[in-house]
Amino acid sequence: MNNVRCLAAAVALALAPALALAQTPAPAAAPTAVAKPNCQSPGDHPGRLASDNQQRSWARDARAYLDCLKKFIEEQKALAVPLIERAKPYQDAANAAIEVHNKAQLDFIEQQKKASE
Repeated sequence: MNNVRCLAAAVALALAPALALAQTPAPAAAPTAVAKPNCQSPGDHPGRLASDNQQRSWARDARAYLDCLKKFIEEQKALAVPLIERAKPYQDAANAAIEVHNKAQLDFIEQQKKASE
């Protein structure tokens, strides 16, 4: 029995470097500094007692601010698409490994139940 354990350990040690090299390399790290929108907020509404000119000016500034934010959002989405596409194979591999793990875990539990009967 002790020889079997030694043999198993030797095989595991011999195969470990090969298995480590066979793994898919990690993807390049995504940039960590993400831009923030450079949009000028219109500030607080001038209130109902403000002149029509002030209210129109604020409404125009508010629309410009929202348009600026929408533009920023679309730019960020466009930048994210290639990163998401590059990450898909890794996500698929992780999901497949999760399925294998879950199946193996259920199999091991079933084996333990059968062994304890």
